[in-house]
Amino acid sequence: MTTGLGIRRHGDVLEVVLDRAERRNALSRALLVELRRVFTDLPDDVRAVLLTSADRVFCAGADFADLTGTSDDLDYDRDLEDACTAVCSSPVPVVAVVDGACVGAGVELATSCDVRILGPRAWFRVPAVELGLLYNPQSIRRVHATLPRTTVTRLLVLAERFDAGDAVRSGLATHTADGDPREHGLALAERIAGLPHEALSATRELLRGLDGGEYDDAAWQTTRIRLMDSTARHEAVAAASERHGVRS
Repeated sequence: MTTGLGIRRHGDVLEVVLDRAERRNALSRALLVELRRVFTDLPDDVRAVLLTSADRVFCAGADFADLTGTSDDLDYDRDLEDACTAVCSSPVPVVAVVDGACVGAGVELATSCDVRILGPRAWFRVPAVELGLLYNPQSIRRVHATLPRTTVTRLLVLAERFDAGDAVRSGLATHTADGDPREHGLALAERIAGLPHEALSATRELLRGLDGGEYDDAAWQTTRIRLMDSTARHEAVAAASERHGVRS
């Protein structure tokens, strides 16, 4: 694609590839619009998304060719917010594979995913304060809701660099990979794709609501009861019993 986004299909898994090596996978406004479109219009038969990069850099951050250094850049912030919201609101889980630099806007994109798997070259940094900027408050709110407060301070106030091990310990990432991180990510995405879709979707929706301080106990208990009595749940229990050699 001309926007620098590649699409590959692996059965029930859709791989979305940041593919702008000439710009170190920097996020242009056109790329952000395309990311939003892809995650908003996922095919109905996709059950997980794998977000990868085609370069040794996962993402160099915002594309400075699209920035002015003035308040006109609020338009860029809105495009980034829309793209990250589409990733967060994806109807299926999203697994990011980061092996190389992940900077600024790239950190926000990666932390919008459910899972972040790191290769040995991965590192994270948000240098906004060094550039004299207050990072987008909506973005800070999202990161603050999902990461430990000390991690947010180190990331945004101190502009520290997190290597792969530190990123996992601090909550910026969920896994490090032995071997090829992309293969590890694809294997995990394929396993996720095989899980009961409706239960997985409901669990992710509940967690997103809790991140935003929203919770309706009566509604969620109703959803839980409906899933407990569903045919899909009975089939999943039977399949699990068969795998573990349990007979009812």
